[in-house]
Amino acid sequence: MTNSSPANQSTRTVSNVYKYFMVFLCMLTQAIPYGIAQNIQPLFIHPLVNTFHFTLASYTLIFTFGAVAASIASPFIGKGLQKFNFRLMYLIGVGLSAIAYVIFGLSTKLPGFYTAAIVCMIGSTFFSGQGVPWVINHWFPLKGRGAALGVAFCGGSIGNIFLQPITQEVLKHYMTGNTKTGHLLSMAPFFYFAVALLVTGVIIACFIRTPKDNEEVVSAAEVKAGKAAAAAKKATEFQGWTGKEVLKMKEFWVFSLGFLIIGLGLASLNEDYAAFLDTKLSLTEVGLIGSMYGIGCLIGNISGGILFDRLGTAKSMAYAGVMYVLSIAMMIFVSHQPYGAHPSKVAGIAYAIFCGLAVFSYMSGPAFMAKDLFGSREQGVMLGYIGLAYAIGYAIGAPLFGIIKGAASFTVAWYFMMAFVIIGFILLVFAVVRIKRYQKRYIARHQENN
Repeated sequence: MTNSSPANQSTRTVSNVYKYFMVFLCMLTQAIPYGIAQNIQPLFIHPLVNTFHFTLASYTLIFTFGAVAASIASPFIGKGLQKFNFRLMYLIGVGLSAIAYVIFGLSTKLPGFYTAAIVCMIGSTFFSGQGVPWVINHWFPLKGRGAALGVAFCGGSIGNIFLQPITQEVLKHYMTGNTKTGHLLSMAPFFYFAVALLVTGVIIACFIRTPKDNEEVVSAAEVKAGKAAAAAKKATEFQGWTGKEVLKMKEFWVFSLGFLIIGLGLASLNEDYAAFLDTKLSLTEVGLIGSMYGIGCLIGNISGGILFDRLGTAKSMAYAGVMYVLSIAMMIFVSHQPYGAHPSKVAGIAYAIFCGLAVFSYMSGPAFMAKDLFGSREQGVMLGYIGLAYAIGYAIGAPLFGIIKGAASFTVAWYFMMAFVIIGFILLVFAVVRIKRYQKRYIARHQENN
């Protein structure tokens, strides 16, 4: 954005190559700092539970507390990005997440681990949850923003491919006993990852930035064409209902309930898979499965947008539901196998692929569904409602899985998760079909009136 000062005389247009370099830095942010801050945490569950004799349910509350804290802090961080230098905010986030790993390494009691998880999640919101979209939106205000965001967030999946096996190898050097009963001899891995997160984050911060006042990221012709295209699109697309109107629709509440229940089931697939697989496979094999999950997520994130565009919300989410049911079925199969069985490794890889292919359902899915189902009139409000429903289910799901496992077994817990996923997707798809019918009637009435 430029101003009317004399400095405007030196305004220059930024090349596409430089803008794509910013996208690369965002992707690198997701791959390493965010990957360390969030994606590898599930791999520490089983070693820590064994070392300090926690229950699975009590320890996995770290994900609940972290998610809630980040949700509360996110709006304030967003406002901070508008007031303060982006690079400073980025470094604050990296610093907080690195400090969180130090707290992990020094902790021996649950409150310490809960504190670390909260600090880590808030820190990652600075440079990832709020930071990455902030950078992309500034460098791509018109054309290419969606593609740039998609590429940037693929970094998390790419990071999983190499971070998962590396983490397992590091843990293996600091554990005694097998993966089922082993415990940590040292908390050194946390300090190693704290340093890795801090160093990579600082290096990225040296280059990542938003445009300067004298930099033009789109030409005047692109601005004019973008406004004309936006006006033409607005004249033809479904404008939608207001937030108040949507809250009066019973189908919206069915949709939200379905997404909440889906969150209950999916939390265990993302947060507890390593703790479970550690009881059936070696650390190296679990790391391999984590890498395959990263590949599956990479394909799923890219293909998700294509599925939504070509199949629509109902069919795309039904497809995702089938993939999740298959992935949980693989976990149930593994739960019946003895430790170290080769079929467990094959089924674990199948789980990773199936689960990764459906990851779009809660990553890009909420943003697409908010506009597709309820229109663009109050798209931001609807995205907030949809995201909140899933977040509540996700926050409850991880500790609930631990409670069920503690009271019964992993097998019983996976059956519960499968039931949640099936019920949740049935409710969601049913509500989507009904909402789309209302949408067609709404459009028809307005066409008659016009």
